[in-house]
Amino acid sequence: MGFKIGDLVRFVDEPIEGHITSFQSNDLIGVTDDTGFEIPVLASKLTLVHGNMRRDDDELAEHAEEVPSKFIEKGILLAISGDHKDGLAKLHIINETSYELLVSITDTNINKAKGIFAEKVSKHDSVQFYSGNFATVGKWPTFRFQIIRHSNTLQAIQNPIVKEQRVRPVDLTNPKEVNNILGEKVWIYELDKEEEDLGLDKLKSHFISHRPNKK
Repeated sequence: MGFKIGDLVRFVDEPIEGHITSFQSNDLIGVTDDTGFEIPVLASKLTLVHGNMRRDDDELAEHAEEVPSKFIEKGILLAISGDHKDGLAKLHIINETSYELLVSITDTNINKAKGIFAEKVSKHDSVQFYSGNFATVGKWPTFRFQIIRHSNTLQAIQNPIVKEQRVRPVDLTNPKEVNNILGEKVWIYELDKEEEDLGLDKLKSHFISHRPNKK
């Protein structure tokens, strides 16, 4: 059976469940349970718990009343839920927009990448794509996001989003924000935020405008 990072699995011989957080040598898989401890276990001793990832056809009625009439263009977020005291962090893609998203996430290392997640994320919905231990934030992957926005109504052309994001331990000392889709407080990164273009001309004009006047 093929497993991937973030899958919810159950031990065959023990009443333990957890999320896959690493792949190790000798066919061992690291599974982090709700206590935040990573347990190495043979792949043959694990079984996948189906339904841990939300799909586009899950609970449509739940969000029917949340869909606004106005088309929302912004709000593609990386969100981190959980508490340091509990140990386990869960990473989500949140789609607050009116677009359907086609999302590919890879673990990048120099010029190479390994796929972590590839799926559609429905509008006004979220999907968990990774889990890890708060104690090892510095060892989490550098996530590379490739996102295509799709709508069956006439909208302005949007270029695909290509962005790399690394979660730093210092980021998780900032206050959390309430997210209505997840229904809890989370740390967020705006993946569709437009980066300011600090071109050479802008830098020149900035320094010239702030140069002291000669008397």
